[in-house]
Amino acid sequence: MTVPPAKRRIAICADDFGLSEAACRSILELGKTQAITATSCAVDGPFMQRHAAALAALRPRLTVGLHLNLTENPNFAGNQSLSQWILGSYLRRPKALQGLAGEVDRQLARFETLLAGAPDFVDGHEHVHQLPVVRDILLAAMQRRYGHSVLVRCTWPRHFRGGKAAVIALLGASALREAARRGGLTCNRDFAGVYDLRSRSGYAARMEEWLRNLDDGGLVMCHPEEPTGPALTARHQEHRFFSSPEWPRLLRSWNVALTGLRAA
Repeated sequence: MTVPPAKRRIAICADDFGLSEAACRSILELGKTQAITATSCAVDGPFMQRHAAALAALRPRLTVGLHLNLTENPNFAGNQSLSQWILGSYLRRPKALQGLAGEVDRQLARFETLLAGAPDFVDGHEHVHQLPVVRDILLAAMQRRYGHSVLVRCTWPRHFRGGKAAVIALLGASALREAARRGGLTCNRDFAGVYDLRSRSGYAARMEEWLRNLDDGGLVMCHPEEPTGPALTARHQEHRFFSSPEWPRLLRSWNVALTGLRAA
């Protein structure tokens, strides 16, 4: 007789709330049905304020975090591309890092205003939150404002999940995890969900592979958007998958329960 695997609890976190109308509508719908358990918000996104009240109404069953946006944010005077942030942070270039501490506090404060409370977790658009200096400033701000009550999302995969995931992790995941541990902050225990978003098929098979070896306490990052026409992108395929009966069947087959993304 085959022994079923022990039940694992994982979070499903949809990024980019606020950046597009399609993302907001998808995440609100999937949050209501509890197909996903977390979302991270770009608080300066053009659609954030319009949908903030509806998102706040889904808490606490849907955990909500700050999607720190330093790369596609016209409201931030120091806005730069990811490659510029990588160079500036690793080389400790003062000009590239100018105004960063104030910007982190501003985005945290805006989250508190829009969502009527502290975030459950913090991550970064294009994972910029894990870069040198950026992570130090962010973790210090989190501790100062919230103590140990807010989780920081880590991109470290405990199993090999492809070259792209490995590169993302190498940009600072291990250092972020260690710095968070030293500061008494909680991180997710595993990370999955990285793939080429230019792909338009195979999402269910990818999810099954992630569920196969995702550790208890891990999370899967996703980017669903509500389809608006016949042409389906990878983000539209994600929305359709999470809306389908295939998703709960897959969870049952791998003995996985969904949980929010918050500090222990």
